[in-house]
Amino acid sequence: MLLAGSAAAQITEPGVPVPLPSTPGALWEGAIGMIATYRPEYQGATERTVKLKPVVFLRYDRFTVSSGGSSFGTKRAGDIGRGLSLSVHQTDLVRVNLGLRYDGGRDEAESGALAGLGDIRPTLRARLAANVQLKGPWRLGASWSIDAFGRGGGSYGELSAGWEQSLWPRTLLTLGANLSLANARYMQTYYGVSEAQAAATTYPLYEPGAGLREITFSAGLRHELSSEWTLVGGIGLSRLLGPAAASPLTISPSGWGINAGAVWHF
Repeated sequence: MLLAGSAAAQITEPGVPVPLPSTPGALWEGAIGMIATYRPEYQGATERTVKLKPVVFLRYDRFTVSSGGSSFGTKRAGDIGRGLSLSVHQTDLVRVNLGLRYDGGRDEAESGALAGLGDIRPTLRARLAANVQLKGPWRLGASWSIDAFGRGGGSYGELSAGWEQSLWPRTLLTLGANLSLANARYMQTYYGVSEAQAAATTYPLYEPGAGLREITFSAGLRHELSSEWTLVGGIGLSRLLGPAAASPLTISPSGWGINAGAVWHF
C-alpha cells in the first residue's frame, strides 16, 4: 500500500495499517521497486514537483530495513517504517517498534520560495511507534520521533487511524487519517524565520512555538499481479495547522499528492 506519510506533500511515510501477524513467517523476505510521486516542492508550497525513486525493503525476523516505509507492502503483514526498525513487542493485537532513519533535512535549492533561508542539515532520527489492531478492519497508531544528533531537527509525534478492505481477491483498499504535532525546535527549523533569515529574504521574523503541525487523509490501492509483482498507488490530502499554518513560509496550508509504482517481492 502506498500512502501519504507525515504530509500529503511527501507521500513517504505511511501510517496506514495492515493486519498484524498472528503466526511467524519466513525469517528472510524482501522487495525492490520504483515509485513516482507528484507533490508540492515542500510542505506549504504551491509549486509542484515530480520525483522518481527506487524503494528497497529487507526483513530478517524482527529487524527491517526500508527506504519506502510501508508504501509497497511485504509478504508478511506488519507495520513498516522507513529506515532500520526493530519489533520489540508483537502480539495479535499490539506491535511496538523502535527505529532509526535518515532525515535528509531540507535544501533551499528545492524551491525558489526557500532561497536565502539556508539548508536544514541532515540528521538521524530515533522513533518509537505503537500500533493496536481493533476488531474488524480498524487500527490505531501513535509514534514519537527525535533528532538523535541534535542538529536542530527537534521532535514530532503522530496519531493515526486506518481502515482496510479487500475490493477483489487481489486488490486491497486502505484509508487513513493522521494528526501530527511538533515541539518548538522543530517548528522553528522548518517553519520559523530567524533574524538572519529575515535579513537575507523578504520574510518577516517568525518564532513559532510547539503545537499541532498537520492533519492528513489518504487512500491507497494495492493490486497483486502475481506472487512476485505488485502495483501500488495512492493519494493524500493535507492541511497544515497551528504554528505551521501561520508561518510566512506557508503559501498554501492545503496540499495534495499522488503516487504510483511497481514492486517485485522475493
